[in-house]
Amino acid sequence: MANTNNIAHMNEWQVFLTQQGATITDGLATAFGESPADYPKLKSTLTDLGDQGVLALKGIDSKRFLQGQSTSDTSQLDEHTSLPGAICNPKGRMLTSYQALEPVADSVLLVMHRPLVDTTIDNVGKYAAFFKTSLSNVSDEYRLLGISGPDCESALEPCFDITPTAINQIVISGDYLLLRISAQQFLIIVIAEAAEALWLKLASSCIPTGISYWHLQSIQAGLAQVRAETFEQFVPQMLNLQATGAVNFKKGCYTGQEIVARMQYLGKLKRRTYRVIIDGSNPPETGTEIHACETNKLVGIVLMAAPANEKNTEMLAVLHEEQADASSFIIDGETVKASIAELPYSLIPS
Repeated sequence: MANTNNIAHMNEWQVFLTQQGATITDGLATAFGESPADYPKLKSTLTDLGDQGVLALKGIDSKRFLQGQSTSDTSQLDEHTSLPGAICNPKGRMLTSYQALEPVADSVLLVMHRPLVDTTIDNVGKYAAFFKTSLSNVSDEYRLLGISGPDCESALEPCFDITPTAINQIVISGDYLLLRISAQQFLIIVIAEAAEALWLKLASSCIPTGISYWHLQSIQAGLAQVRAETFEQFVPQMLNLQATGAVNFKKGCYTGQEIVARMQYLGKLKRRTYRVIIDGSNPPETGTEIHACETNKLVGIVLMAAPANEKNTEMLAVLHEEQADASSFIIDGETVKASIAELPYSLIPS
């Protein structure tokens, strides 16, 4: 049954989601009747990505401006190719990470953690005055949907004429953009007015699920994201961005580039992102500190966590390299058993 609590405070899209069976918690669709016990059985799912927002750059200098701020080579953007990337402060600490798209010439969209859209504009917008571009928060103009799971590709076939086969490949059709971001994840950006009809179409072949299942897929893909809780805490390599195509070491200068390059080539990186499985299905919040059991020393920070089933939680966490063999941690004051799981990519030595 749809959750109608506080429906008067919901926007039109959230009301629609409740009509489809969603439970809305803190503005996010957290479940459609499923529980973590159902996760291992899910094959193709549809998720509202309400925690993600869109920053738009418009103007003939948009890519040139972004090139001076981004860790990735924005000259590679076109109507067929998306790019992950990050924007750093002068000390190389990330203000945000994002997925960039250029749906039409001179217009770039950056998908990022929604609370960081305005923060990013505040931090880098002042430099835009020297370029023919404008930055704006257009999050309300779009709905961001996620299709994920082992059978997600085949589930898309009834709904789309063409499905991206390569990671970061884009298909543009009418009111939506379809982007593959991992082996088992597709991102859809659809204009708000067309979202309800597309949702109903997708729901005929995909099972609606809350946002935790999408987060679990991101964790298993090793796709860490800068979120408001980790703003300006990490250099890109600490989130393994050099391994996911989000850092280009051959492009020209950008803000923080000297620090990022030094971290890559002088071998000083002692912390990076690990995929960690812990006991219990109550995931810790982003930004939660991780302490070593033997010393109670701070050894890591949770980037993202989600239940994997009714017994375990998976998370991406920045850990000191000495913790790579740890079998337990102290998280939220409790000692939990832990194991380090594989990531689907190899890390370039730093």
